[in-house]
Amino acid sequence: RYTSQTHVAGSEGDHHIALLLKSQWEDILGAPADPEHKNVFDAGTDERLGLLSRKDHHDHHRRHGRHHGADKPRVWTDTYYSLLNTPVSSSISLFPSSDATEPSFRAKLREDALPEDPTSGEGVGVWHGFSKNGSARGQLVYASKGTIEDFELLKANGIDVRGAVVIVQYGGLFRGLKVKAAAEAGAAAVIIYTDPIEDGSVTLQNGHAAYPAGPARAPSSVQRGSVQDLALYPGDPLTPGKPAYNPALPNAPERLPRDSEGLNIPAIPSLPLSYEDAVPLLKSLNGKGVKLADGREGKPPGWREGGLRDEGVEYWTGDGQGVEVELVNVVDEKVTPIWNTYALIPGHVPDEIVVLGNHHDAWTFGAADPSSGTASVHETARALGALLDKGWKPLRSILLAAWDAEEYGLIGSTEFGEDFSQWLQNHVVAYLNVDVSVSGSQYELGASPSLADLLRNVSSQVPDPDNEGKTLAERYGGDLRVAPLGSGSDFTVFLQRLGLASANFGMSRGKDDAVYMYHSNYDSAYWQETYGDPTFERHRAIARVLGLTAVRLADDALLPINTTAYAIELGKYLDKVASYPLASQLDLSSLRPLTGKIERASRALLSHGVHLASQLSSPQTTPRGAGSTARSLRRVNAALRSFERGFLGDEEGLEGRSWYRHLGVAPGRWLGYGATTLPGLTEALTLDGDVGRAKVEVARLERVFEDILEGLEKGLGRD
Repeated sequence: RYTSQTHVAGSEGDHHIALLLKSQWEDILGAPADPEHKNVFDAGTDERLGLLSRKDHHDHHRRHGRHHGADKPRVWTDTYYSLLNTPVSSSISLFPSSDATEPSFRAKLREDALPEDPTSGEGVGVWHGFSKNGSARGQLVYASKGTIEDFELLKANGIDVRGAVVIVQYGGLFRGLKVKAAAEAGAAAVIIYTDPIEDGSVTLQNGHAAYPAGPARAPSSVQRGSVQDLALYPGDPLTPGKPAYNPALPNAPERLPRDSEGLNIPAIPSLPLSYEDAVPLLKSLNGKGVKLADGREGKPPGWREGGLRDEGVEYWTGDGQGVEVELVNVVDEKVTPIWNTYALIPGHVPDEIVVLGNHHDAWTFGAADPSSGTASVHETARALGALLDKGWKPLRSILLAAWDAEEYGLIGSTEFGEDFSQWLQNHVVAYLNVDVSVSGSQYELGASPSLADLLRNVSSQVPDPDNEGKTLAERYGGDLRVAPLGSGSDFTVFLQRLGLASANFGMSRGKDDAVYMYHSNYDSAYWQETYGDPTFERHRAIARVLGLTAVRLADDALLPINTTAYAIELGKYLDKVASYPLASQLDLSSLRPLTGKIERASRALLSHGVHLASQLSSPQTTPRGAGSTARSLRRVNAALRSFERGFLGDEEGLEGRSWYRHLGVAPGRWLGYGATTLPGLTEALTLDGDVGRAKVEVARLERVFEDILEGLEKGLGRD
């Protein structure tokens, strides 16, 4: 259903998936059928209003003369309008000298059609989302992973990348930051290729057959992806912080010009490449420049070789003389409609909402990314529908969301979050995200620390699809890690801008699993059915985790949000800061007592909440007493769900990237996906070496911790 055709954001296939999900959710949740798709709206229009809250829903349908009932599930699709690009033509050509006019090699820039994989010949072209339209010709330079440290190492060894076409490996940091680092170093263009070093032991060199005959990477596979500067801000590049409405609407925010300073899109062109196409380019550098290899043989540390030595690649840098490469990247760039689909299940307490999300767009067929997640969300929706059929109604409302244009830069979710920021902050209990539900056997969790215990508890109830007789939690012997969240998927706007507790889970590739060819034409139904999850038991396991977590958050009288665990993590975050060399010049003594007070207040709030929930369920409680207890419990729950929002502080955001407002965790400025804890303070010390700025960040954190403590005290009734 979801992988039969490509569904790049803004395409016909993408639109089809959005409406397919709308029809499926109407059916399985018992919402009014809408075969003519009248419930597809332009975001920001009057007819779109009122679909999220019961009161506004009544008012809206009173004005428009139709009403489907506030207590029935309702399903609809929103349309936003974002800048997107699609490929027109591209080429990478190798020239033996600067004055040569005929190339010695042209990259084929396409993936092989494989008879065993029936969709592999019907895929899309090769390009980077938001890559700059243009061309460049210059000396070829190899820059390892393309980090700022790699470019500094090149400079220290006399390798000039100014005006060069740089080739770098995928991995290590987000691809958009590789292009940014290259541009800041003066490069003219970037080629990012997939080196089999990323595949561990499952390689041709280790005797494994290439896909489709075996689990190793197909040599022609290419990783597409966005090169947006995600660490600066996600979403539509031209409307940062504002919803990207139809430009024709009178209330549409003004779009920034494409050539504005400070946008999150690259200044130089780039293209992705297969390792098959990369080999001739890299071999042309053999013996030229400097060979910097892993700190061995007296070479400087920090440089990483790759896995193509058997192909004759020696991983030299090039010397800025001799071979040249011409890169041509012609893309069609325009403001394009995208479609988010939603289903709202009203609860008894309609102003408290649990949100479940997965994106529906893909770079190609997307069997793993995102359709495995789409399938898991669909199974969860079907289970919720079965409960509704039996007369169940959740205590709190549940909102299902299928986001669009996640692949380009988390656009659909970001525009929704920017559009309804105040409403979401007032009503959302938590956000649960599934992106790639299954691309292997490794169970991975990321979450706000306050949700970690809930996820571990749920994982202890879900059978492990790969270990009979064990649960997912038991697989890890009671040491199930829950990592902090940075960015890279649709939880970003909820956590990092709106301060809402969030979680993300799925099964990724383990070290011995078949290679998952991320963002390639081989992310197909055939790969998933043959190597990824032939029995689909892993898909079902993630659906169970999602469903149980959602129902716990929706139905538990006392919200299962553990702020005590968060307080303990704050102490660890401070320990990490204290380990940095420049931290000796800071006074952190004001922060540690506050984390202790937050921990004690959290324990008191939990004890109080457990007592109230017990009272509420006791048969001895009178109706009058139940009303008073329920009000007190509501106050406790309000304190629990507002805890995360306390980290937004003054809402001025992080220094230099104010879109990100969470002072407890953020995507690292030079990581992209990876999380940096206490980011303002940490990066002032580690990236900027600015003790003065770090002192400002300590003062900001002190105010944040005091506000968080005050919120917990209010939950205890100590106003």
